[in-house]
Amino acid sequence: MKKYLLLLTFPLLLNACKNTSEEKPSVEVIVNKSYDKIVSLQWLLGTWVNENEAEFSQETWSKENDSTYTAYSFVEHNGEVVFAETMALEQKASELLLTVATANQNDEKPVTFKLVTSENGHFTFENKNHDFPQRITYTNPVSDSLHAWIEGTIKEETKKMDFYFRKKN
Repeated sequence: MKKYLLLLTFPLLLNACKNTSEEKPSVEVIVNKSYDKIVSLQWLLGTWVNENEAEFSQETWSKENDSTYTAYSFVEHNGEVVFAETMALEQKASELLLTVATANQNDEKPVTFKLVTSENGHFTFENKNHDFPQRITYTNPVSDSLHAWIEGTIKEETKKMDFYFRKKN
């Protein structure tokens, strides 16, 4: 009798263990988001200033999240703000983009520049379709200084403007 009972329960056990659902086995996907390009510009974070007798300039960078830094920059001349802009530095997939919105320029629309080179500590962003500048470069020659410049062509003449800042403590 035990033999028959064992023979009857064995097929029942096999049937119970069989997966009869039509679900596909789940596959765990691990997404490793790497923001190595924006991290290489982490030295930008903080407040940078440049001042002389008549003019004061400041650029302040903040980290919004792992893929985005934002900045506000302005120039005061004799106590009056004569220039102001906001910037966003964003890593999207493998691209690093610098978007600049300048008051009273470009119909108040932001302009985006794409990182084209990051050699020797010079980070150059380019937008060949923009009137001026077509390139923006940031570099950190020593730990407490920032040298930035904009360049491009105006009426077939090459122009370059340099900006020097020191880190505000």
